Amino acid sequence: MHTMTFDDRPDFAKRLEKARIERGFRTAKDAARFFHWTYETYIQHEQGIRGISRAAEKYAKAFRVSEGWLLTGEGLGGPTEKVSGEEAVKELLSRIDKLPEAALQPLWRSIDGFIKDAERSEQDRFQVQTELASRRREPAPSK
Repeated sequence: MHTMTFDDRPDFAKRLEKARIERGFRTAKDAARFFHWTYETYIQHEQGIRGISRAAEKYAKAFRVSEGWLLTGEGLGGPTEKVSGEEAVKELLSRIDKLPEAALQPLWRSIDGFIKDAERSEQDRFQVQTELASRRREPAPSK
């Protein structure tokens, strides 16, 4: 059975949630804790129970979006698409004012190294979690 959900929150609340997620915070509680905001107030903003006009500036700064986009959805400044791959990263780097073209390849190698390290770290963590879970399932040795 397929159920549809209807989101009747105000648009600013939907944009606030989108900005939070795009900034990497899975839950509203995670964001509130990280930025030292009162969770109850923040969640009411994200649920659209309370308006955000007085808090829009701090939310925009924290989530790296424009205040105008957060409040009205207009203009640039909403969450941007993720950049992936050598070509896209180099294109993004090439937009940095006064960055020499010769710096693009060394910067890419450095960024790529960080990405690969993060992937290995994630794989290592998964392997450790799997091993721990396996140990818990093993029966205790009999005496």
